[in-house]
Amino acid sequence: MLTHSNTTAALRQTLPVALALLTLGLSACTANTTPSQASDSQASDSAFQNQADAPQDFNYDGQDHAWSSPADTSLASLALDAGDNNLSFENWTTASNGWGPIERNKSVGEKNAGDGNTLKLSGKTYDKGFGVHSNSSMTFNIGAKCNTFTSDIGVDAEVASKGSVVFQVFADGSKLYDSGTMTGGSATKNIKVSVSGKKELKLVVTDAGNGLSYDHADWAAPMLLGCSAGSSTSTPTPTAPKPAPVTTIKYSSPIVITKGGTYSGNWESTDSNTTAVYINTKDPVIIENSNIRGKGNLISGFSYNLIVRNVRGYGINPNVAGKSAGKAVNAEVVQNLRVENSYFEHTRGIYVRAFAGDPSKGQTIKILRNQFRNTDGRRSNGNGGYNGEYDIVQAVLFNQVQGIADAEIAWNEIINEPNNSRTEENINMFLSSGTPSSPIRIHDNYIQGAYGINPNDNGTYPGGGILLGDGRTTDPKKSGYGRVYNNQIVSTTNHGLGIAGGTDNQIYDNRVLSSGRTADGKRLPAANVGLYVWDPQGAAKFAPPTFSKNRMANNTVGWTRVGADGKQSNNAMWFPNCGTQSTDCSGNTDMGTVTLTMEKQEFDRWKAKLSSNNVKVGP
Repeated sequence: MLTHSNTTAALRQTLPVALALLTLGLSACTANTTPSQASDSQASDSAFQNQADAPQDFNYDGQDHAWSSPADTSLASLALDAGDNNLSFENWTTASNGWGPIERNKSVGEKNAGDGNTLKLSGKTYDKGFGVHSNSSMTFNIGAKCNTFTSDIGVDAEVASKGSVVFQVFADGSKLYDSGTMTGGSATKNIKVSVSGKKELKLVVTDAGNGLSYDHADWAAPMLLGCSAGSSTSTPTPTAPKPAPVTTIKYSSPIVITKGGTYSGNWESTDSNTTAVYINTKDPVIIENSNIRGKGNLISGFSYNLIVRNVRGYGINPNVAGKSAGKAVNAEVVQNLRVENSYFEHTRGIYVRAFAGDPSKGQTIKILRNQFRNTDGRRSNGNGGYNGEYDIVQAVLFNQVQGIADAEIAWNEIINEPNNSRTEENINMFLSSGTPSSPIRIHDNYIQGAYGINPNDNGTYPGGGILLGDGRTTDPKKSGYGRVYNNQIVSTTNHGLGIAGGTDNQIYDNRVLSSGRTADGKRLPAANVGLYVWDPQGAAKFAPPTFSKNRMANNTVGWTRVGADGKQSNNAMWFPNCGTQSTDCSGNTDMGTVTLTMEKQEFDRWKAKLSSNNVKVGP
């Protein structure tokens, strides 16, 4: 989305796609004509239900596909309401499965996450429950707060009469229930087990002693009855480590750099109108091994040649009513910019407007191996808090950076927390372009979180992960030639990755997922779609077209939405303009329903990726 600019009146008059995405956010949820992955999956479930007598051809290949999960503490531990509670909304403390992951609100399916079907026992379908395989267990901390556990149990209809399992219920280490052997031909059993005074509930399914083939078991409509309100003790959600401000640092007054060289120090601005480090020279400048904090921009200047490395930067609430924190790096008509291995917290991110460098001298823009925390456009209330309004900001925004060669945004770790940040897209290319032979490369970044004000209540937030082709132009050279690949996008609410314009923009080989919930288990009503390709400006009809030859391919995506009634649906992809002007959308894989556990595992995947590639992010 376009950020506000005080330098060009024309920019203020341009309609950003952010406003149009409000329409996307509503239409993708409500319009019957909008394609959605949710409707596709419902159609396939219905088709399967009409063929319940024929089991699917599950491939038992003789290999070990057992699965175990770490504690799912990302959901608040049994945040129970007084009365009755559906267990499928709650988190386990440990879980394991004999074949593939346990599925929430689906049958277990095959060995991959999200490959199950609608839960179905003896001809009855269920919206809620757990699909498991034999040799599975789930343990829940119920904190002695409930009286009774109930569930319908049986072998799922997807295997017809095959399979043989035994259901068992344990509490505080003692077995309270044993179903005996049940097969695909057995009638559904409704169980009712007293758990009064019990702290730990464990649900087990065994293979009945004859192997695991076709042992697809369902805990359908699992309920905890007669509960008292409140939460049992839970483990705090792990967060990514971040370097904290060192309180013993002695900060100096703001500095104005008027000649080239290398600078190290600790600078602070307590005035929202004063930049902490202002660069007033075109000679090469390096800022390294420094700490910078301020109520205004941390680093700023015009037409500079700058390297920032090993810097820690902290934005401070300006305490001026209606004003947001400053930018981490403000680069106007930049000659050359390289920001690497730095850390920025509560800032308005890195803003680059226009590029005036000389590619023959190797001048370009590179933003590499940095950590961003809580990119923040919230406006101050003048009294240490925020007034509920915001400026449109991004962790990284290219604004009319056109025809640049060798530009790169890579290996950055961007994490935003709900109610502690307010960003639009995390990375946005607004009327910006690389070249046909040297596209802008945005790769191997980890992006977690994009949230509006009051994210658990607001249903119209337009922000997301990465957006290419933002803005309106009639010149094909001014927007496009971007490559987005090998990124991980997690829980960015309205959308994960999008193409909204440009020529030869390509997004491929990324992982994009959202559970539709914040870490405390509350739903995100503005959750919308994982991937989209959309021409909101009608640029494909321009002469020449400025929406053409784009590509969205081979991404792995899961985007779950949670309704006010708790019902889940998936909306992985929305492609109204695939096929337009040779735009290709192919090979994208829907991973199905996403859980908070899967989101946590994605961060573990990122840490392992850093380790295997010997990459260090941050200072």
